[in-house]
Amino acid sequence: MQFMKDKPKIVSIMGPTGVGKTDLAISLSETIPSEIISVDSVQIYKHLNIGSGKPSSKVLTKYPHKLIDILELRQSYSMALFRRDAMKEIIEATANKKVPLLVGGTMLYFRSIVEGISYMPSASTKIREKIYDEAGKKGWDFLHKKLSLIDPKSANKIHKNDSQRIQRALEVYELTLKPMSFWQNKKRLNKSGLALDYEIFQFAIKPESREIHRLQVERRFLSMLDNDLIGEVKNLLELKGINSDLKALKNVGYKQVCQYLEGHLSYDEMINRAVIATRQLAKRQMTFLRGWNDIIWLPYDKESALSLIANKLENKTLKT
Repeated sequence: MQFMKDKPKIVSIMGPTGVGKTDLAISLSETIPSEIISVDSVQIYKHLNIGSGKPSSKVLTKYPHKLIDILELRQSYSMALFRRDAMKEIIEATANKKVPLLVGGTMLYFRSIVEGISYMPSASTKIREKIYDEAGKKGWDFLHKKLSLIDPKSANKIHKNDSQRIQRALEVYELTLKPMSFWQNKKRLNKSGLALDYEIFQFAIKPESREIHRLQVERRFLSMLDNDLIGEVKNLLELKGINSDLKALKNVGYKQVCQYLEGHLSYDEMINRAVIATRQLAKRQMTFLRGWNDIIWLPYDKESALSLIANKLENKTLKT
């Protein structure tokens, strides 16, 4: 198959955690000239391998992924920085006559690429530390209630266990005395710019069923433990300057293993909490996708999904 000479194309493979997005993207990359670009807020970090579901070094050697292993654990990152880096890779891929193949589960990153981003105040390490200190004393449930008083719109969208987003919303308010919802409602930067310059195909894998996916999430985490996730985290915590307070280690799976290693959870409690947190993440991802415009839903079966993608691309933009 060969692409027609018109707008450059972008193909996105989205979906909740544990549905085989990477596997599908790799298979798709064998059928079209493409550059795989990771859209994952955990896989950007070096050393977070097992718990992030990062492809093995063998797979990455054969099928290189952009925006994987670009940060040290102590480095901060943002949606704006991701968009900058992703756009650089997209432009480079299209210049080389390749299709940017975006794959991952960080929905806000995907949205930043397609819609642009709202202006948002820069992060403040001092305020962030103050918020985390308060969370340590009073708990995130208390801070979520505090957020609901100053920014009810944001609080309604943020789960009470989503500490990173609670922290950021409170940080923005303390920095500007305006709620995050105020900034998000301001005109988004570069909105629709991508749609004008590219033809975008947004695919999302639909889980086989809710119950089957719940079991898959559990098996996925147990498989990570079998692959020595605990050893991975233990080795990281032994490195100079690395501790469980780092944002990188607050991600699902890593957070619970840190709590286990620090004696706050039993082994069984760690598994239970990690599985529940992963299921909650998957639920948020699906909620986000259901509200997304122009989504093309893919069946869980890989061969059926590849066939549907080929049909959609051929019918609109490809010729044989």
